[in-house]
Amino acid sequence: MLLLPDGDEHTLCETPTAPLFHNLELDQWGECALMRWSDRPTAIVLCGTFDVEQREVLPILQQMPRLVHIPRSEAGALAGVLALMAAEAEAARPGKEAVLRRLADILFIQIIQRWVALQGVERCGWLGALHDPLIGKALSLIHSQPQQRWTVTALARAVASSRSAFAARFSALIGEGPIAYLTRWRMQLAARLLIEYPNVRINEIAERVGYHSEAAFSKAFKRAIGVAPSKYRR
Repeated sequence: MLLLPDGDEHTLCETPTAPLFHNLELDQWGECALMRWSDRPTAIVLCGTFDVEQREVLPILQQMPRLVHIPRSEAGALAGVLALMAAEAEAARPGKEAVLRRLADILFIQIIQRWVALQGVERCGWLGALHDPLIGKALSLIHSQPQQRWTVTALARAVASSRSAFAARFSALIGEGPIAYLTRWRMQLAARLLIEYPNVRINEIAERVGYHSEAAFSKAFKRAIGVAPSKYRR
C-alpha cells in the first residue's frame, strides 16, 4: 500500500521500462477508482484521493514522508478495509459514493496508525512528542487552552522545566519552536471556528484563540492561511 501525502504525480508499472498506457486523474475528495488492464489481470489497482483543507496547519501531515509504504505483510486490518473499498468501487448501487468516502476516512486513519507502529512512535515527530513527559504536557496545554497568553517562559514554568531546556527539547521533537507551533494551532482552530460558527463575530473568534486585537489576529491568520478571516469564511 502506498500513500503520497503531498499528492505527487506518480507512475506504477511492472518494470522500469514498461510503457505507460493508462492515465488516471482523481480530482474529487473521496473519489476512488478500481483499475483492471485485462479480463484476467495479475494485479488490480485501487486508487483514491484524500482532500485535506489547510494541510499546512496539520502537524501529522507535516511529519510524514513524501511516500508512505505499508508492505502487504504488515497491512493487518488495512487489507479488510481495502477489500471493502474494492467491492464497493465495482458495485452499481445507491449510496456508493457515500460509503467510499467513509471507508476512505477509516483507511486514512489506519494508514497513519500502521505507519506509526512500523516507525516506532518515538521516531514520528509530533506523535512522538505527545509521549514525552515535558513536551506532551506542553502540547496538551496549548491545545486545551489556546486562549491563554502563552510565552515560552510560561509554558516552561507550567511543565516544571527551565526555559532554555524546554525550548530546545520542543524544537528538537516538533521541528519548530513553541510559539510557532502555538500560532499554527491557533490558526487551525480559528479556521474551523470561522466555518462552524458563521454568526460569531471575528473579534470573538480572535479572543477564543488568544488574540485580544482583531487586527493582530487578522494579520496572523492571513499570513498562515493566505486570506483574511472574512474572506475565508465566505
